[in-house]
This record gives sequence, C-alpha cells and structure tokens, in this order.
Amino acid sequence: MDVKIKTENCNYKMRVAGLLIKNNKLLTVKICDNEFYCLPGGHVHVGESSRDAMVREFYEEVNVNVSNVKLIALAENFFKNQKKLNVHEVCYFYLIETNDNIEVKDYSYVENDEGELKNMEFKWVDINNIKNFNFRPSLIAEKLSKNNFEFEHFIHSGK
Repeated sequence: MDVKIKTENCNYKMRVAGLLIKNNKLLTVKICDNEFYCLPGGHVHVGESSRDAMVREFYEEVNVNVSNVKLIALAENFFKNQKKLNVHEVCYFYLIETNDNIEVKDYSYVENDEGELKNMEFKWVDINNIKNFNFRPSLIAEKLSKNNFEFEHFIHSGK
C-alpha cells in the first residue's frame, strides 16, 4: 500500500525519484498526458524506507538493478494537480548508479500500476541542456546545471 492520504481539502503522498546519469545524460520520463518530463520513481509503500522504495521503483520502471544510492534532496511540494486539488508531496531525490548494462536510448512502454495503465515515455536528456528542456522539478534542474550533488532540503509551492 502506497503512502497516500486523501482528505476533502488536500492529497498527501510520499514519493522517491532517481537521477540516473550516463554519458552526461539524465534518464527522464513523461507519464501519460503530462506536458513535462520528470525523474523515474514512484510512491513509497507503508513500512518501506525511501531508499528501498528507490531500488524497487527503478527495477519496476526501468528494469535496472540499483547498485548505489545517495540522497541529494528532500522536497516538500505544495501544488494543485490536474484536477485542481491541493497536493502536499514529500519527495526523496536520489542520485543512483547501476552496474547493469543500460543503453542510452529513448524508449516507451505501458506500465500496469495497480490496475491503471500508464504510458511511459523515457528520454535521455543532456545535462547541459536540462534547463532548456520541459523538465520538473526545476529545483533538480538547477542542481544539475550547477553539478551540485550535495544534500538540500526544499520547500516549494507551485511548479
């Protein structure tokens, strides 16, 4: 069971997202009909550490075994979703590594997420161009453009 709470006024969720970099390119994903790309990841399960969730989610979404994880950011995001509902999201951002042989090649597939089919479009983006790419969250794009992989805590409202 995912860590999610829904109330009349706000939805809360706990997520993880991974930064996988190869040949100076970052793996990003566009989910369903979103207009932007983000990082692969997903919800933390009740009773699961964020680190374990990161390893599990990357295996589920990217079919990659994670060999190393480093927490580089914790973000508390407050925004309105596509249905105009208030959302409070806590997201752990991990810099990850893999020993698996992974191609730097764009691809798509359909994920079955607890019975909901989601179109996933994966794209490798040159880190030097990340700020010119439709990528969220902007705070991670900023960290990448500065080559800053030190831990930071963000509280962010809006995009």
